[in-house]
Amino acid sequence: MVVVYYTSTNFLDVILETIQSLKNAVSLHVVIEITPASKNSTIVNVDDLSGLGPIETGERVLGKEKWARFQPYFEGVASVQFVVHQHKKAISFSSLRTAFTLGRYLKKFKVDVLHFDTVSTRAIGLVPFLLGKKVFISLHDPAPHSGEETWKDNIPNYVFFPMAKGFFFYSGFAKSQFREHYNRIKKPVYQVKLQPYTFISQFLGKEKQPGRTILFFGRLSYYKGIDLLIEAIPLVLAKFPHEQFVIAGSPSYGYDIDEATIEKYQDNVTLLKGFLTTQALVKQIEASKFIVCPYRDATQSGVLMTAFAAGKMVVATNVGSFSEYIDEGHNGLMAEPTVASIAENIMKALANDQYKEIEKQLESGYSNQTGEFNRRSFLEAYQAK
Repeated sequence: MVVVYYTSTNFLDVILETIQSLKNAVSLHVVIEITPASKNSTIVNVDDLSGLGPIETGERVLGKEKWARFQPYFEGVASVQFVVHQHKKAISFSSLRTAFTLGRYLKKFKVDVLHFDTVSTRAIGLVPFLLGKKVFISLHDPAPHSGEETWKDNIPNYVFFPMAKGFFFYSGFAKSQFREHYNRIKKPVYQVKLQPYTFISQFLGKEKQPGRTILFFGRLSYYKGIDLLIEAIPLVLAKFPHEQFVIAGSPSYGYDIDEATIEKYQDNVTLLKGFLTTQALVKQIEASKFIVCPYRDATQSGVLMTAFAAGKMVVATNVGSFSEYIDEGHNGLMAEPTVASIAENIMKALANDQYKEIEKQLESGYSNQTGEFNRRSFLEAYQAK
């Protein structure tokens, strides 16, 4: 069976783990979309796309040294190519032309299944090449997060959802959310599980550093509950006056962080506003005692899987699928999405250095058991009539 797995640089940390369960079960071709907006993501940092053609090798896009870090994950994959979009706008003749070029390129593989890991507006030009193929779609977020609703995000759904033979989700919560949000769609749904994003382990120091900070990282958006964390910090400092907090990330969807409040606690709170390279992010994670995810709502979280891969426990709110991935007291602590509960659980982690005890129990590597679960899910879908 020939499968094309279409993803983007934004989700590459997920996919590097996910394809491990699939690459030896089918003839797998991986296509990675890169655009001016996604050339810098969690694990992909590209300065410039100019001079690149529509279809390029990983070495050509990333350079020999950077690509070498990715190659072990693609051993056993039939091929891996980047589809390079030069135009800033997703809806453009340039994007249609690039996707059409990709479609012609893929014809030679005689594809049976095309699996989109989150459908992209830029892939609409592929539609003529999908006729007669089994199409599956993985959805990271079946419904938009609070404060991130935009009509443009729905465009690929209208195009690709009717073509899909089934949908994949990374949690039971997301599966239920899809059924509720798209109750008219009666197609089969499947689940796969996230694994720790082990790619970042290549950047960890050989010797473990003592943690100094409590870290929030990721894009700055309303649904992330950053304001709840900022309000919780004074409650924590009242009992632990020497604790240091770091908030690191780039604002998105017009979110404006309350910097005035942060300035009141400038001796205890550092704001790193902007994009962090992989190396810079890992340094912040290594320097932390633990990670905090004070979210108002969520589906699942790459922050969680990145933290686990780095051997860090997480204080997270009990929203979305966090309860499916956090084992209370084993790899993290669960709070309610309120200021008081977030503060209480941060202090619980700090009391008698409980975070260190939880750290000792963390599983930071690839799980063969989870990989087998994912493999069965993929093959069940792909082989269904």
